[in-house]
Amino acid sequence: MDGKELLYGLRQLLNESSTSTFLDIKSSYYWINEAAKEIVNRTHCLSATQTITTIAQQTAYPLNANFLKLYLMDTNDEFFIKYNDGVSDSFIKWDKYQNIVYQNQTDSTPIPYRFSIIDAILSDKITGVTSATGTLSGGECILTASASDFSNVNAGDIVHNTTDSSDGIVLEKTSSTILKTALFNGTNQWGLADSFVIVPQGRLQLILDPPPSTSGHTITVYYQQRPDPVYSDYRTFRFLSQYNAPLIKYAMFLYKYKDRSPNFGDNLYILANNEIKRAATNINLNLNRQGFRVNFKKRRR
Repeated sequence: MDGKELLYGLRQLLNESSTSTFLDIKSSYYWINEAAKEIVNRTHCLSATQTITTIAQQTAYPLNANFLKLYLMDTNDEFFIKYNDGVSDSFIKWDKYQNIVYQNQTDSTPIPYRFSIIDAILSDKITGVTSATGTLSGGECILTASASDFSNVNAGDIVHNTTDSSDGIVLEKTSSTILKTALFNGTNQWGLADSFVIVPQGRLQLILDPPPSTSGHTITVYYQQRPDPVYSDYRTFRFLSQYNAPLIKYAMFLYKYKDRSPNFGDNLYILANNEIKRAATNINLNLNRQGFRVNFKKRRR
């Protein structure tokens, strides 16, 4: 279901018309996207990999903005990443960051033997002025700023049009000077010479311990991917259609707390929770899998 159909489904189940004062488009999309993140977190239905190239003596490496949590585990239920030194693969296990700090390994090594993940310092907000008009179409408008650098901007970052007081979200980065955005509570488009502010979302970083002694090695991080934001008519989440019904019901559960109807909301949560479990079970059965595990132990001879 695309954004337009998700809004329609939410209105129908809440028994609200398209002109309802209880529902507003931005809030509806917000709860739908929160529900989508919860479904991915609970079912592991979206996965991705990130490739990182090492720098000698460097410990910290930024993770993708859509990193939700680690994904693959070995037979001992320990998270791992793959480390390639140009010749062979090694598998490095996760450890608590407090252990890394306490043991204070400062000397570099050819291959780190553990890693952790912690929060990263936010990038600076970006301010500027548009260099072209971005007309509203299907709930989206193009932000073009030829004098700006959007290299560090990501889908999910917050954007404000300070000229007309509208605000919204970055949907996609087209280039280092062009973004696709969704705006609300204003004209919801970009005029020529409109001023903007882009506020980055929270990020995480990978910590290697000890730091690698060599540059150019390759790290592969397997992770659960936060779904790309859906805040416009024709965008859709990447997961399978089986998750659409529990997604809408979970968004309803969140919405009813706004309505101060916690009892009804709790019943919706139970309904959504059961549907999420059923959808995840069906997908695992269809793929003939119990989970994802890797055996690092050598076979006995």
